[in-house]
Amino acid sequence: MNCPKCSFENIPGAKFCSECGSPLTDSGKIAGLSVDRSAGAEAPRGDLDTSKIPDIKIPGVNADEEDPSGDILDQTGDDGFDFDPIDDEEPEYGDWGPYAYDPDGDAETKRIQDTRGIDEFLVEPGYVPPAAVWKTGDTMEMPKVEGAAAPAKKEFKAPDAEKKRGGKAKLVIIGLVAVAIVCAAAAAITYSMELWGGKTIPNVEGMQSQEAIDELESLGFSVKTVDVKSDDKEGRVLLMDPMAGSRMEEGVEIVLSIAAGRYVPNVVGMTQDEAASALAAEGFENVEIATEKSNEAEGTVLSVDPAAESKAISTQKITVTVAEAYTVPDVAGVSESEALQALSDAGYEAYSVYVYSESPEGTAIGTEPESGSKLDAGSQVAIQVAKSRANELVALANEYLNGAGTIEIGGTTYEIASVDGSASYKGDNTTASAVSVRAMTTLDGETVYGSLKQRTVTIVWSDSNDIESIS
Repeated sequence: MNCPKCSFENIPGAKFCSECGSPLTDSGKIAGLSVDRSAGAEAPRGDLDTSKIPDIKIPGVNADEEDPSGDILDQTGDDGFDFDPIDDEEPEYGDWGPYAYDPDGDAETKRIQDTRGIDEFLVEPGYVPPAAVWKTGDTMEMPKVEGAAAPAKKEFKAPDAEKKRGGKAKLVIIGLVAVAIVCAAAAAITYSMELWGGKTIPNVEGMQSQEAIDELESLGFSVKTVDVKSDDKEGRVLLMDPMAGSRMEEGVEIVLSIAAGRYVPNVVGMTQDEAASALAAEGFENVEIATEKSNEAEGTVLSVDPAAESKAISTQKITVTVAEAYTVPDVAGVSESEALQALSDAGYEAYSVYVYSESPEGTAIGTEPESGSKLDAGSQVAIQVAKSRANELVALANEYLNGAGTIEIGGTTYEIASVDGSASYKGDNTTASAVSVRAMTTLDGETVYGSLKQRTVTIVWSDSNDIESIS
């Protein structure tokens, strides 16, 4: 029901407006009075014509007395309101019932206000309720009727407009939160379904390279492969970057590390250090170095086992043979024949050179080039064989004296009768020999001999084994 004053929509059956407190009727009339609802018309309570209002008879309240003032209620307080509560016990009414009045005086009831069981009061026609008090939601205490018991206080509190607006705001907020929750749930579901926000990178480690590439490219990713030396099966995916499970946009590049076989590199002709680096780069861990005599530069790789380009695992033994230079062996102290054999075994052509020495005659005292010298195989090497000067000169002295027959000493010629023992070596190319001699001379054509005498014959020899002097 709309209020005739403020047009506020009240609940059906309300007696007073919840917004401004004005009384409500079905036809816009109050107790038989017309209400002008045209623009600018004032409230009906201000235009009430009291001359046409008949006496109102209220049971129990001076029903037989006339109202000298002509007011509707003559048993009211100062403000014309009666706040006496309606008795709980239903009173006896006449033919018209309670609060009936006949404004035309034709003894015909025009309107009946039945307020049994409802606490109600009548409003003076000229009364205007304090709107400000109602607007704030405060209660208003109505004046009581003099001589009557004060009614129980009740609060007539208008709805708080601010609370109403707040309630609507709360509803809006709740609605927005609900929408946000639904949107978040929808986003989460569509995200989990990978309808947006990229794709989850699958785990392709352990797959063959082509299979992994096909799967990643089917999801829109770009794929790059990198070969990695491995003992694993060739072509198998070892690692991936980014890692599996990462969420990436389509077009992102995925780098796959693909197992590649290990092959023995061709290191022949390299230096030993170069070969070691090449094998380490291939991941070979068990490398052994062997040497072999060679005319190649020392340290040059001669061969590799397993052969170059052979497939092998990282732990397989790899033998690298490098060149070792030929060197002249040390033969000092061995016999001449033994020295000749040693040099031949070392790859050289050997020959003997005799050298006077205090070492035992016939023993090797060195080589030329000297031992330890690096020399290509097939080269000639001279063996220095010890030769005794004493033995040589003694032999020469014995040979000379036994065959000379005569010798000349100090201008005298002597006939050698006999050589008494072997010569001895005195050093400095000098020998001494004991001989029996006799002087001899020629007189008148005849040879004259002196007496036989023993004499020591000293011979000085040159380095070329020639006699320099005899004494």
